[in-house]
Amino acid sequence: MKILRFLLPGLGLLLLGYLIGTLGLGEILSNLAVMKWAFPLVLLLATGWHVTNSIAWSFAFPSGAFRPGLLTLIRAKLAGEAVNQLTPLANLGGEPLKAFLLRHQSPTSRGLASVVINKTGQVFTGLAFTAIGLLLVVLHWELPQALPVPVQGGLLALFCFAALLLVLMVRKQRHMFTSLLNFLKRFGLHLEALESRMAKAVRIDENISRFYRESKGRFCLVMLFHAAGWMLGACETFVILRALGAPIAFDVAFLITALTLLINSLFFFMPSNIGVLEGGQVFLFLTLGLDPAMGLSLGIIKRMRKIFWIGLGWLFLAQLSRSFHSMTAFPSTDDSTMGVVSRGEAS
Repeated sequence: MKILRFLLPGLGLLLLGYLIGTLGLGEILSNLAVMKWAFPLVLLLATGWHVTNSIAWSFAFPSGAFRPGLLTLIRAKLAGEAVNQLTPLANLGGEPLKAFLLRHQSPTSRGLASVVINKTGQVFTGLAFTAIGLLLVVLHWELPQALPVPVQGGLLALFCFAALLLVLMVRKQRHMFTSLLNFLKRFGLHLEALESRMAKAVRIDENISRFYRESKGRFCLVMLFHAAGWMLGACETFVILRALGAPIAFDVAFLITALTLLINSLFFFMPSNIGVLEGGQVFLFLTLGLDPAMGLSLGIIKRMRKIFWIGLGWLFLAQLSRSFHSMTAFPSTDDSTMGVVSRGEAS
């Protein structure tokens, strides 16, 4: 793991340096200079989808239960995603951390259940968003450069795998935590510790099952606000490209955003998608017959936006952690559940 921590980002930076050297540093800097007045609008759009995603998360809590305020959810969301972006854990660290940071406002079992439900809605709408992008390619585009057969097969396999994974996740979700502990138990891993966590896992699974049974309308709202977030992502791509002078329509920006999501998902193990985000834009622009240097500029601008939010997320993490330590004298009603979270975070 320590080797991967340095190897993966190093490879990504090498790829990014190669792309800049090949496509021309001067042209990239010229594009970035053009964007300086439009960058605040890019941040504003990103703020919009962070807000809509946090509203979606708020609907993942049961209707009759107290839930944290929107600003608290936004701070916990950004803190968790900052951890996700800088570690090759594929969301295994940042997602439990979100519930951990809310433990003094909501029992951890309920917080973890809301995180799972919210992530399910996000994945489901993201899959639909990507499917629409692929349909645009199949039905309405004659690509200037044909996709290599291995790439076509890889994209199709990735999409089918994601769909299958989503179906399995929905079917197993109501017993997710107990199934995980039973799976670990089969390998004889810390049996006594696992037994002590089983009651908490059952409680989390009960919260998830109760939500799907009693709050179907709220789950529809979760998906609605995540869909709005994906559309704001397409708007961001459109605004950046128009600011760079690209004469494109919104459907092209939608297509680029949807396929970028697919490529980034394929390289989920790369911290913050270093090099993958930028290289994916170059690949898509070449495939669509657009200027690859503009694609690289698009990727770098999105990287700059991502760095801004990662920095803000780490600030919120430090702030929430200080608040947590100041309240340790008053443990929450579900304090013992944190053993599950701390193990997930440490992994």
